[in-house]
Amino acid sequence: MTDALTRARGALDTLRWYVRGVTGADAYERYVEHLRRTHPDATIPTEKQFWRDKYDDMERNPKTRCC
Repeated sequence: MTDALTRARGALDTLRWYVRGVTGADAYERYVEHLRRTHPDATIPTEKQFWRDKYDDMERNPKTRCC
């Protein structure tokens, strides 16, 4: 029974990772990793500030979207 639960949890973790990647929900984590790797002295914004800046940028520079 434990082996089946371990496999199920692994499958759910993989599904969660995939969905977060496809929807862009992991953008903040990826950005923080990038900053730490390439700009270790840079100030890391809060998650709230990151999303505010990201959406402001999307409004200023619309790319491919329906509306």
